[in-house]
Amino acid sequence: MKNKIYLLVLLFATKILFSQVIIGDHINPSSNSIFSIVNKEDNSTNSKGLIIPVINNESELPLYNSSIGDNFENEEAMQGMLMYQKDVKRVMYYDGNLWQPTFYEIGGRTTRASMDPATLEANYPSVTCVLIGCGEKDVPFGFYNSTLDSDKLGIIDPQGVINTNFSNFTFKESGLYKILISLKVKTSGVHVSPPVISFRALKNDNIIARNDVALNEAILVTAGANRVGTMEFMAMFEKGDKLKVQISGGISILTVADNYKIVPTDGTFINIEKM
Repeated sequence: MKNKIYLLVLLFATKILFSQVIIGDHINPSSNSIFSIVNKEDNSTNSKGLIIPVINNESELPLYNSSIGDNFENEEAMQGMLMYQKDVKRVMYYDGNLWQPTFYEIGGRTTRASMDPATLEANYPSVTCVLIGCGEKDVPFGFYNSTLDSDKLGIIDPQGVINTNFSNFTFKESGLYKILISLKVKTSGVHVSPPVISFRALKNDNIIARNDVALNEAILVTAGANRVGTMEFMAMFEKGDKLKVQISGGISILTVADNYKIVPTDGTFINIEKM
C-alpha cells in the first residue's frame, strides 16, 4: 500500500515538474509561463496579490559583505532573485554581482539642488583671471528651493559650504546618470574678446566633464556682464562616488583682471537623473 502511495506522489511531483503551475484559477494566462498566480476577482475586497520577501535595508540582502568594495559577494546562480527593500522603497534584483533597484516610482529618479539665495555677494563662488592664469572654485549646492528642489535619489551631501573643500553629492546606487548644470555668472573686467568661463564636473576629484562657455557674443568691451551658461552630460557612477561642480575662468586676448561670480538665482541649479 505504501509503495502505491509513494508512486502516486512521485507521479504527481513529476507532473508538476514538467508542466505549468497555476494558483488562483484553472486557466493559465500564458502558455509560456511555468508558474502563474491568477487574480480573477474584480473588486478590492476579494483581490489577492503576491508579496515577495521583504527586508529593511541593504545589509539584510543575501550575500551582503561590508568588507567587500561593492558590499556584495558574487553568485551567478542567484541571478534574477527579487526582494523588496523598505528603506529605499524599491524592488531589488540580483544581477549576479550586485543587488540593483528596479520598479522606480514616478518622479523618483531625480535630484535637483540650488544655491542658497541668502548668500551675500561677497561670498559668491568667484574666480579672478589675470594674464598669468585663473583660479578655480567649488560651487556649493543644496536643498534651498522648497518648490523646485528635491532629493529623490538621497544623494545631497550636507557639507557643501562656501569656501571649503567638499563634495556636493554622494551616490547611493551604481548606474548611468544624466546631469544638467546651469549657472548664472556675473563678470567684471575689461577685454576685447568674449569672456569665457569653464564649467567642470568632478568625480572623486577627477574632471569627468568640462564645458567652456562664452558669456557674451560679438562684443568689443564688456564690464559687468550677466549670463546663464549650461552644461549637460551623461556619466557612470559607482556606489560611494562623489560629485561636485567647479568653475574656472578662461583668459581671452587683452583680458585685464577678469572676475567671475556665480549668482544664486533660479538660473543656478543642478539636476541629476538616474537613467
